[in-house]
Amino acid sequence: MNKNYVKERYAKIRLAHNISARKLSFELGQSSEYINQIETGKSMPSLEGLFNFCDYFKISLGEFFEQSMKFPVEYKKIIQELDKMDVLELKQIEDLLKLINSKKK
Repeated sequence: MNKNYVKERYAKIRLAHNISARKLSFELGQSSEYINQIETGKSMPSLEGLFNFCDYFKISLGEFFEQSMKFPVEYKKIIQELDKMDVLELKQIEDLLKLINSKKK
């Protein structure tokens, strides 16, 4: 994991929420260029800044840094819906995902 991971993760999560870098900067109480500076690699967020970013998007630091989660925001929404299902419904979803992915090959 490196500086590129952090800047790319910031951009991916921000874009998943369809919010501009400028607006997010203001929402986090920072200057207008704050997020842009992080996403271009010109600066790194402080630990407090990273906590604030994760709190804003309601994700944990673990979800932010989990490299196997390409789309943490979307995954979290899907998991919330899956938690409402019973075992039979979950099996149907699993089968559907397998079918979709088998057609990609």
